[in-house]
Amino acid sequence: MRTQLGELERDALAEAFNLALGEAASSFADIVNEEVHVSVPEVEILTRQQLVERLAGLPSADSNPALCSISQSFHSADTQLATETLLLFPERGGLEIVRRMLGDTGTPLEHVSELEQDALGEIGNIIINSCMSSLAGIFKTEMIGTLPSVERVLPLDLFGQQSQGDIVLVARIGMRMSSQDVTGFVLFLMDLPSLETVISLIQRFFGLADDAAAPN
Repeated sequence: MRTQLGELERDALAEAFNLALGEAASSFADIVNEEVHVSVPEVEILTRQQLVERLAGLPSADSNPALCSISQSFHSADTQLATETLLLFPERGGLEIVRRMLGDTGTPLEHVSELEQDALGEIGNIIINSCMSSLAGIFKTEMIGTLPSVERVLPLDLFGQQSQGDIVLVARIGMRMSSQDVTGFVLFLMDLPSLETVISLIQRFFGLADDAAAPN
């Protein structure tokens, strides 16, 4: 099974995420009452171990390596496609966005209230479901999802006891407001059959031939 994206496939998938995240940014801007800019996603396939190393190397990790993780599971109603989808922010950046969203600038960042947990879940729900809705349109299938789960996690503990060699489809995004410049990650954790399905569906939607899309 092929576990790499060709250049055309990567560009096509990045464009799909770009459209989806543009819609998500518009909805999010209404919530925080501030214009939100989302960078063009960088899409790649990594092993879990490679991803953990990337996350541990974030600039914010020197002072606070913890991440805000919002996760949801999805499966297709009629295609061999299932994924656990995660939205990750460095903890300080994620909480500062939430404080701005709630109009709270006085509470220490170390104290996360239940209301802030709910707000993080809502942010994840907007961004993740916008991505999945766009991808479902491309894949011409219905994606059925769970409710978002929010937790604080260290990069090394992100995947627990799961195999570090397993594959992760990563779309790295940047979210910038006038008050914050935060880099987030949208992760799609899937088995190889699901990854093969994604590659096949992307090729079909954008009319990419196997020989033109395959990496060198």
